[in-house]
Amino acid sequence: MKTAALLYVRNDDYKEDERVIVCLKSMLNTFDEVFLLDWNSPEGKNPLLWKIEDKLPKTGRLKHIVIPPDAAKSLTNNNPNAQACTQVLSTNIMLRRCDADWIVASTIDIIAPNKDKFHNFLSKADKNTFYTVSRRDFEIEELEKHDFKNWESYRDILDETSQERRFPAMVTPNDKYSLINCCGDFQLAHRNVWNNIKGFEEQMIYACFQDTNIQKKAVLMGHGLEAVYDLPLYHMSHKGMGNDGSSPSKQTYNDAWDWVEFFKESQNDENWGFNNIEIEFEII
Repeated sequence: MKTAALLYVRNDDYKEDERVIVCLKSMLNTFDEVFLLDWNSPEGKNPLLWKIEDKLPKTGRLKHIVIPPDAAKSLTNNNPNAQACTQVLSTNIMLRRCDADWIVASTIDIIAPNKDKFHNFLSKADKNTFYTVSRRDFEIEELEKHDFKNWESYRDILDETSQERRFPAMVTPNDKYSLINCCGDFQLAHRNVWNNIKGFEEQMIYACFQDTNIQKKAVLMGHGLEAVYDLPLYHMSHKGMGNDGSSPSKQTYNDAWDWVEFFKESQNDENWGFNNIEIEFEII
């Protein structure tokens, strides 16, 4: 059983070295393959991975894809909301290049579950169900106190002390599909499910994570839907979604709810909206 994690990142100056090193080390300990896509890092900045590469183990299992600003603009047709497309477009690019049995889509602020615990869950998982694994938040400053190098020991502490997150992050109280869909949650499914629903919907361009309709796509294509709360997954807290550190506006959530509620079928073609664009990756 081969597993893969799909992550994306920008060179955004938010404690990037430490948090990304911790995330990637934990992912490489848990998954057989890790894709990292550098999406649209600002002009004049190198991809984040190049800054920290010498601090990571050379496993041959980390695949790095770089999409510079000019390519990002081309892929999004200069859409002013291009930055909000990261979850959709970058994840689909990685999904189309991944042949693992079980695939997780997530972000770079995560300490992954222990490999044995993760595989134990997968051994009982239904290959026809789309899972959303709920994160548990902790402050990145707490990890600093324990030294970033000792993240595995700190994960053991979190396993014993963190409370399980028992609430869904729904767009509205009537939203049946987003379940817990927050930044850093694991969107987890067998590759056959991902291929059947053609990944994330390319047209999803709103500026908050709750607007993805990936769960509804799964339901419309006949797959089961399940939220998972008991698999330890840790998210390093960070700034809000807005440029000023604020949360998305009420109108943004309303637009997102409309998008999910009235979605009827995928608009992604057999290329998932990319016109057979192939992007090379380097293996580390």
